[in-house]
Amino acid sequence: MIEYLYDAIRATAGLDIAITANITDDEGAPITEGCSLMLSDDNTDITMATGYYDGEIWEFNIPASSTVGLSGRYWYCIYYNDNTLCFKKPIYLM
Repeated sequence: MIEYLYDAIRATAGLDIAITANITDDEGAPITEGCSLMLSDDNTDITMATGYYDGEIWEFNIPASSTVGLSGRYWYCIYYNDNTLCFKKPIYLM
């Protein structure tokens, strides 16, 4: 289960998690390559999910094996060519 709660996400650990995003440059043109998503706890990176662009939207898939046994608040952040595009946002795993 995945539930979007404003900027936070609630998801079930041990299942694949798909997070989508519209990603644009400073002029509003879509960025079509080079994006990834990092899942981390307060101190450690857990996994990097490479995204794919389908012509309209980015999708990042966090594999179930990366979240087995996790529970609580974690963070995700989207990167473009290894540079962050946003502040870390919460993801709650249950």
